[in-house]
Amino acid sequence: MLTHIPSWPTTLELDCKNESLLACEKPLRNLPGKRLVCSGHWQEKPVVAKLFLDPHSAKRHWIREKAGVAALQTANISTPDLLFSGQLKDHTPVLIFAQLPEAETALTIWQNLADDKQRLSFLHQLLSELANHHQAGLLQKDLHLNNFLYSKQSWFTIDADTINSQQAGTPLNPEPSLDNLALFFAQLTPNFDYLIEPALTEYAQQRQLDITKLLNPLTVLLVKKRKQRRHKYIKKSYRNCSEFIRLNSKRQIAIYRRDANPERIQQLLADPDTLMAAGKMLKDGNSATVAQISHPNGDWVIKRYNIKNFWHGLRRCLRPSRAWVSWGNAHRLSISGIATPQAIAVIEKRFGPLRLGAYYVCEHIAAPDAAEYFQNVTSAKNTKDTTAQNFITLFEILHRAGIYHGDCKATNFLINNQQPWVIDLDAMREFRSRQNFLRHYRIDRERFLRNWQEQLELQEWFDNHLLKRE
Repeated sequence: MLTHIPSWPTTLELDCKNESLLACEKPLRNLPGKRLVCSGHWQEKPVVAKLFLDPHSAKRHWIREKAGVAALQTANISTPDLLFSGQLKDHTPVLIFAQLPEAETALTIWQNLADDKQRLSFLHQLLSELANHHQAGLLQKDLHLNNFLYSKQSWFTIDADTINSQQAGTPLNPEPSLDNLALFFAQLTPNFDYLIEPALTEYAQQRQLDITKLLNPLTVLLVKKRKQRRHKYIKKSYRNCSEFIRLNSKRQIAIYRRDANPERIQQLLADPDTLMAAGKMLKDGNSATVAQISHPNGDWVIKRYNIKNFWHGLRRCLRPSRAWVSWGNAHRLSISGIATPQAIAVIEKRFGPLRLGAYYVCEHIAAPDAAEYFQNVTSAKNTKDTTAQNFITLFEILHRAGIYHGDCKATNFLINNQQPWVIDLDAMREFRSRQNFLRHYRIDRERFLRNWQEQLELQEWFDNHLLKRE
């Protein structure tokens, strides 16, 4: 079986009599060792080919995808035409679909919408599609916005591998429908939750359901789905996948973004200290050293967590490093819709199972911290008011998710375009116990309010508007 494609473009030979050559021009999605999706040409037509690479599960996923496509077609739900179903000469299962012209994913469209009117129209359209699924007895178990493409004024459902069609032909009951709706809304960040009720009207009308009976159970399920999605993504960030590369060796473990510049990454992996020495020193402390690395394609910040002495090293060597924790927390925040500089890489130096020094690398954001921002007398009052309100929204999202920052100093928030960006993530935790979180939330809240002891009007405003412990 095919394991990978060494160079692009390439030509693969199908196990069929006529037109056996598949021209693969560029990768669209790559799950190493599992699936590869590429665009190309076959029989002089633009196509999207899906190759199933896992020797243990490829055939099973290939069969499930075909069955899902057939179920969608039977239900008259638009999906790209399946042009070929078979295998390569080396027995790699493959499906070839017609390529949709000028197709955009629902996620791309959502991210580019300008206002709530556009967002609500978008949600009505997608929820109408979801209502069609549920009314036909179909359930997308891995529902997300990249599973919908928009082309020629129509929506198309793709990635049929995870469609459960056991109840095809019979409308889904309220319980699985609500669970799937919660999974859909979990794809949106919590700052858009106010759109859920007006967006649901389209779905409820189409399925002839009472919207008042949907909202309360949906709200409960949404918290659960967001937590599951958050934890799944954090686990994913520590392994090889379409977004990240993990390299294990005797001397170090490194994880970095797959789309990071290869030359810069190789410099970092080979000698992070030399790279830091060539940069601009931002902090040279006993516990951590921070440097800014300039580059035309965007600056990096490298934070090296130092081992202060033998006893400090002994205490830390069997625990995940603070860089390792920061990496996970950066992805905890990003999937929750909380702004934080994009995590680029993490490196843990190892001696066998023992952890030594560690490095956390993220993008550099050229912005003032919150202390400097609110002290700036030249900033317009209405601008500062918007920023202050955005802090309230930030704390509300943290509160709902049960995330404790651990060090809410004003210098740990950067203000970029009136939005607070959260930095210094090594003390951050997410609590399973709500009561335990609420105790820690009080600590975060009190520490945040202490930042404004010399700006009593601002402190009072935050105290009146920040969520209390409950």
